[in-house]
Amino acid sequence: MRFLAPISVFVAAIAMGQTGAAPAFEAASIKPNNSALAASYSHVRPDNLDIQNESLHHIVSEAFGIQDHQLQGPDWMRSERFDIVAKASMGAGNSGQKLFAMLQTLVVERFKLQTHRETKEFPVLGLVAVKSGFKLQEVSAEGGSSQNSSSAEGGVELKATRTTMQQFAGWISRTLDRPVVDMTGIQGEYAFVLKYAREEKGEAGTMTHPVLPLAIQEQLGLRLEKRTAPIQVVVVDHVEKTLGVN
Repeated sequence: MRFLAPISVFVAAIAMGQTGAAPAFEAASIKPNNSALAASYSHVRPDNLDIQNESLHHIVSEAFGIQDHQLQGPDWMRSERFDIVAKASMGAGNSGQKLFAMLQTLVVERFKLQTHRETKEFPVLGLVAVKSGFKLQEVSAEGGSSQNSSSAEGGVELKATRTTMQQFAGWISRTLDRPVVDMTGIQGEYAFVLKYAREEKGEAGTMTHPVLPLAIQEQLGLRLEKRTAPIQVVVVDHVEKTLGVN
């Protein structure tokens, strides 16, 4: 899944400018998910995309190459969840970026999505490397990527594979429900397991793991700092709950 420096990458617009036509999947299925489960995941492979139990707000954010806080739309986009299974033509050199460009085409068509862009100043949390050193080792960029979080004893466990710092900042934004901007300047993709406690009221002695900001610092060699930054946002002008049929 992606994020910010540059602030956003409108991948479908780029692809359209290069090919003259919006990139599209060969076949795609979108279904409402009414399971009420908390867990969600997204897997990107060379020729297909699999998204399960994800909010429309996050799906559109992924499609436009932006963080969740950069998308402003109706509240129901955060509560309504969907499953998407989409397949691109094989052997077409499909990268993760190209698949998300196809996803943008798909959500625009199926949800009758209309948007415009604005730039606004926001108080943010900057993701930076601690002076004592970044603790992760870069991994090969080959293969798919994913960020899956699940409840674990003493808190939450995040398992990330081939994840950029920009993508990780986007995940933190969703978890803390506030803008987090990648200011590390660190390139490449990384795999890691992060264990942290939810910031909920209760007896401190029941926490097995540190709260998220401290866990990020201790386990990954990163920290969050209060900053302000101009952020480009995508404003939803029109979107429909009823899925269109192509």
